[in-house]
Amino acid sequence: MRFLAFSFAVALAASPFSALAPHANAASGAAARHVPAVSVANPNTGNLAKDDPCDGPAQLDGQGNPIIPAGASEVRKPFFGGQDEGLVSDLYPDRDTTTDAMYPLPCEPSIGGSIPAIEAPSQDDVDNVAMANKYDAAYGKDVADKLQSNMLPPVSKVGAFKSAQCSIAGQPLACNSPQFLDDGQPFEGRDVIYVHGFAPEQIVRRIEHHTDASQVWPQDAPAFLSPGGYFRKYADAYWRDHIHENLFDPDTPSNPIAGWQWTNSDPAPVYKPKANRYLIVAWSSNQTIEYAQSAMLTQIQRAMRYGENVKTPPTYPASQVRPFCANGCIIISHSTGALLTSTTMARAASGFFGPGAQTIASRMRLHVSFEGAISGSRLATLAMVAALYTTYAPTSVCAMIDNVLSLPNTCLLDTSFFPQSIFRDLMPVVAQGVWGPILNESPVPTLTLAGGHPIGDQASTTKVVLPGLDDGVVSMNSSCGNPIMVQPPLVAPSGAMVTSLVKAFDYSEDAALLARAVKNFISQQDFELAVPPGPLYLAGACTPYLSPTGMVMPVLANMNATIWNTRKRYKNHFSFIQGVVNHSYDPGGVNSNLFPSVQGLPATTTRHYKTFASIDNAEETSAVTDPAIYQQFSDGTYLVHPSFATMHELVFGRSYQYKLFGKKHRFWIWKRTYHLLDKWQKKQSSHYVYEFVGRR
Repeated sequence: MRFLAFSFAVALAASPFSALAPHANAASGAAARHVPAVSVANPNTGNLAKDDPCDGPAQLDGQGNPIIPAGASEVRKPFFGGQDEGLVSDLYPDRDTTTDAMYPLPCEPSIGGSIPAIEAPSQDDVDNVAMANKYDAAYGKDVADKLQSNMLPPVSKVGAFKSAQCSIAGQPLACNSPQFLDDGQPFEGRDVIYVHGFAPEQIVRRIEHHTDASQVWPQDAPAFLSPGGYFRKYADAYWRDHIHENLFDPDTPSNPIAGWQWTNSDPAPVYKPKANRYLIVAWSSNQTIEYAQSAMLTQIQRAMRYGENVKTPPTYPASQVRPFCANGCIIISHSTGALLTSTTMARAASGFFGPGAQTIASRMRLHVSFEGAISGSRLATLAMVAALYTTYAPTSVCAMIDNVLSLPNTCLLDTSFFPQSIFRDLMPVVAQGVWGPILNESPVPTLTLAGGHPIGDQASTTKVVLPGLDDGVVSMNSSCGNPIMVQPPLVAPSGAMVTSLVKAFDYSEDAALLARAVKNFISQQDFELAVPPGPLYLAGACTPYLSPTGMVMPVLANMNATIWNTRKRYKNHFSFIQGVVNHSYDPGGVNSNLFPSVQGLPATTTRHYKTFASIDNAEETSAVTDPAIYQQFSDGTYLVHPSFATMHELVFGRSYQYKLFGKKHRFWIWKRTYHLLDKWQKKQSSHYVYEFVGRR
């Protein structure tokens, strides 16, 4: 059994779990981690097998002490803690626990607790939101309308091409033969394409008039295609750590400390370098998305025809001859890369880029989006404000863009190129209004991984302009693949009605966890000046039934049939995982995330997301809302393998127990219920992808 990865402060020190108290990770030098504890047999704290079908709330006296009825026996004093109640599938055998259709639970998931005083947003926060709303409604809409009516023709086209023949040990074989599949490798050994996200470094170097970042596609193609090219080097660095953690060490492919995994056949986490080949796509944030689409297709076509920029590990089967993507490719994107990938594949499949691009689209097996800016980000809106209204942009807006770009005095510098950069396409009014209908036609199934972090990358200054829950850069409405237009201040972000705001608050007696809960609760009520549909309404994650921490929400109305539906998706887009993920965690590299593998640390070293208030955030939960995510293809592989849907129910709070009239009872002073993925204490979001996606 496992506990939530929570600090128990003073209460823990006095409890039977004191031996499992938080401790510093000496190997990594990391801050103290809130270590998962396990329930132990103890006559004062162990669970009483109860006769009640559901636990009840405690009756308290005026001092907050539980009222024990006369005649009660085997009384166990109030106990602060929790435990892993077991597999969700075992606890609810009459329900399909593979999707969120299993909710609501038969028993109340939350009992008691309170909401601390929450500071109102500052005047700067209010001003920034108002400025973003005003800009979107005026200039932003005008940009979208003009683009919609005057789309650029294809920057380049891809001519028809044929790949070389496939063979094993010299024997010709159909490229889609199951003999090329390897169930010991991620994605059955298929090739991988990585597409990076927004690149602030490129924007800054362009502002500072560096010639390398001023190069453009396609005129300066070597900067994107050649190993020493500026944009290629940036793209390689962006994904280097992620690839090291999940495939093999790109710099030293023979390094055994790479390719982390912890499958059901592994008794503990291990390193096992993988055999997948990969291509990294390079594109420029200083150009609009049309140029990035062209650059992406050109690089994939060259990899398929000539193997250009394809990285092959020493473990790749020497007996195989298989052109890149010959039996299907897996695309992995991050942030803006998701918007780029889906729009590119939709346009390619339609014939917009020529017959060769149609061939490329047909070879793309599936697309995994990490923290995708699928519907853009309001930070791009404020960047456009800072660029076009430099003379009267609020100081607070300029300060926020300074923070995003890590550049002082941005509003005083030359940002006149912003409207010709990816900022244009990342404005939600453009991302959704112009590109949304296009990406909605992508033939490539897209799996989304989304985060709701108390801070995210850009510190708390950015949260207020991101409607609803967010990872510090994009809102969960965007990263979940929700097509409902973000229209502040007209429409509040997607969410649900809850039975009680108190019960929907992720209450804890631990100060750090309480601070985290407050941050997320503020985000859940961040409606961008819009009027919510009711006083018990909260913005939601990918599913209304679970928070990013995995807390089961006390949902009164899921809003499925309304304009606030959190479960709405673009066509062929499937929400997969959500967690307390900060925006820059998954790619690593230039985003300053050092995976333990990159540091040469043991495979047993705990992985975690960005720390907040001493908490090493580690939670992941299922965000599956559509059973079609488990679809099986003709070769036996699944989009997501059904074995993924293994979650544990963890209950945490302060309870007491007694026996009365021969029946056993447990009552809660406060309680919260969590559903978290198997092995969540050690795994991170990418690990689930490489284990369960595209497998037989």
